[in-house]
Amino acid sequence: MKLGSLKEGGRDGTLVVVSRDLARAVRATGIAATLQQALDDWQHAAPRLVALAEALEAGSAAGAFDLEAEALAAPLPRAYEFVDGSAYLPHVERGRRAAAPKCRRASTATR
Repeated sequence: MKLGSLKEGGRDGTLVVVSRDLARAVRATGIAATLQQALDDWQHAAPRLVALAEALEAGSAAGAFDLEAEALAAPLPRAYEFVDGSAYLPHVERGRRAAAPKCRRASTATR
């Protein structure tokens, strides 16, 4: 089963099931609106997505359409993640400037 996200339906895209040859797709919005939503409820969504993928391969999926790669977004356009900027010099400099007044206050209080 291949899944993708179309550049439509909001910032998270629209979930589609894609054929094995990447030529056709079908919206899976009746199962989950987005890939993130499908992942969050994978136990229930997976069997239904597999059935939709099988119907697409058999040519019996209602609403199937020819897929153009340009219509696809990143699979998870707004994936949840922790981004650590501490390796970037501008971030380090800002952090030091922000901490400097606190460091000065702490060092003068202990004298």
